[in-house]
Amino acid sequence: MLITLLLACATDDSGEAPPPYGMILENDGQLYAGVSQVEITPEIQETFQDLNGNHQFDGCLTDPSGTRGGCEEPFDDADGNGHFDPYWIAGYQSNRPANGVHDPLTVTAVVFSLDGEYVALVGVDAIGILENRIRDVKDLVEADGFDRDRLIVSSSHVHSGPDTVGIWGPDEVTTGADPAYLESIVAAIQETVATASSTMEAVSPKVGVAHLDTPEFSGEPFGGINPDASVLEGLNDIRDPIVVGGQILTIELDGANGRLATIVNASGHPEVSDSDHNELSADYPGAIRDWVGSVDGGTTMFLSGALGGMQSAGGATLPYIDEAGNRLYNEDGSPVWYDTGGFEFVRVFGTEVAQAGLASATDAQPWDAISVRHADYLVPVDNISFKLAFQLHLLDTPNEYVVRDSSCPGYGKDIDVFGCVPVSSNVVRLGPVTFGSVPGELFPELFWGVPDEPAMVDPSLRSTDRRWVQYDPDCGSIDWDTECKSSESIGVASDCDGDGPLCDGTCDCLHSHAAPYRVSDTLPTPVMDLLPGTYKAPLGITNGYCGYIVPGPDFNTFVNVTTENGDHYEETNSCSASFADVVLASFGELAE
Repeated sequence: MLITLLLACATDDSGEAPPPYGMILENDGQLYAGVSQVEITPEIQETFQDLNGNHQFDGCLTDPSGTRGGCEEPFDDADGNGHFDPYWIAGYQSNRPANGVHDPLTVTAVVFSLDGEYVALVGVDAIGILENRIRDVKDLVEADGFDRDRLIVSSSHVHSGPDTVGIWGPDEVTTGADPAYLESIVAAIQETVATASSTMEAVSPKVGVAHLDTPEFSGEPFGGINPDASVLEGLNDIRDPIVVGGQILTIELDGANGRLATIVNASGHPEVSDSDHNELSADYPGAIRDWVGSVDGGTTMFLSGALGGMQSAGGATLPYIDEAGNRLYNEDGSPVWYDTGGFEFVRVFGTEVAQAGLASATDAQPWDAISVRHADYLVPVDNISFKLAFQLHLLDTPNEYVVRDSSCPGYGKDIDVFGCVPVSSNVVRLGPVTFGSVPGELFPELFWGVPDEPAMVDPSLRSTDRRWVQYDPDCGSIDWDTECKSSESIGVASDCDGDGPLCDGTCDCLHSHAAPYRVSDTLPTPVMDLLPGTYKAPLGITNGYCGYIVPGPDFNTFVNVTTENGDHYEETNSCSASFADVVLASFGELAE
């Protein structure tokens, strides 16, 4: 594993190259920052008629009129080539073409420098940008003198943007990625970094951390009044145990003329609008930008946090607020609840996150340093989903980017290992703030730790525990590691004495989890404990994307795209059962 402590080259009169893109690199104790944002919303030219209202294309790709047998829906063949060429929306199911735009998609960069050190943080409204495209951007900025390992690109994982990975096309064997669109994103990232670097100015920072931890945002089992019992801090964790990444970290940067930029880092899938539409949208990160811009001005950047587990406000119930940001109450003083979904739900959730984040940003201590530590590593591809995606050439990553030699753990020895994907993690320190970046959807417990509660250790307590809403009581006597970890179900000797999913004397392994529940047996955890600083936060889907980062002890190896998954859906969309261990090992070495 390669680990590099990056040291900046301060400019002087010795003939060294000038700072890249004209950025300010002064050893004067002053924090400098520049910001740039460009729109990457594609121009939609071909649409379809959704005659049955299911938001999927039920026509034929080569029949514009929709009159051929089995071709039930027509499309607008704008370029006259006789083929339907839409932008396929990523997330949820395949075969969902974009028919319009609800709100813009953007790339945003904030470049920081302090005492000769610098780093660029970039947020992209995309489901994920794969490592080969990040490599292309790094090549571009490196050619201009910018240290490639100081570029940190995080995807929001929005489920209402174009497919930038390749697995959400018109069907399961056809890619949904548009190379031209992806090339435009690469260019947009390079442009924003260059512009932000060239427009740097002295700034004063403020930092804060918030949680949606008032009673309205949690269900009764967690001490709240939300009508949804499984909601915790505004998030609906659909996988047992309920452990949410409810932290909202906010950084405000003020220049001589007021607010220059606001950075909001939060966990939760940008899928709040659901899939019952065909409009491109940034989802709740766009609503955050709208609210922050309306009250504080400047440019707002959203950075995703720990999304795995799976973190989402989608399907939850929230207290309703009006467009002025005011909470609404009934005559008896109870909150007006909103659970209808759609873009109004997006506005409500995004505004709530933005309000909480802005209210928390009160720590105005000067920043003492900026530093970046970088670790490259290889993730084995042994999951059938990803192996099929590579073999069918669905992914935006060409097969030549896959490492298939002795440097790939298991390659040539383990028949299940297709090869390895090169990715990286970073520890980015910005004064009192430290980000730990990962190339996937991190489970919150991997970053913040497992709650210290009895049911985490003793499975016999789980059937009545608030965090274990799907647990099968017939599994209390089953050893997860030896019997359930690679199985769909296990027969038990005793008769059923509960109401589990398979209440017939059979333990449903697909609704059971590691006991004791933990995230690793050998590696240092949680990640938070390995990071310095006052404020610590995860950066998800950064400088690559390899799916969910599932704790190794809880990874059910029976589950894959061809089987039922129960409460182990994340395993079907993870490069490897060893993904989490590889990530944890990288942070262990970075901490040294």
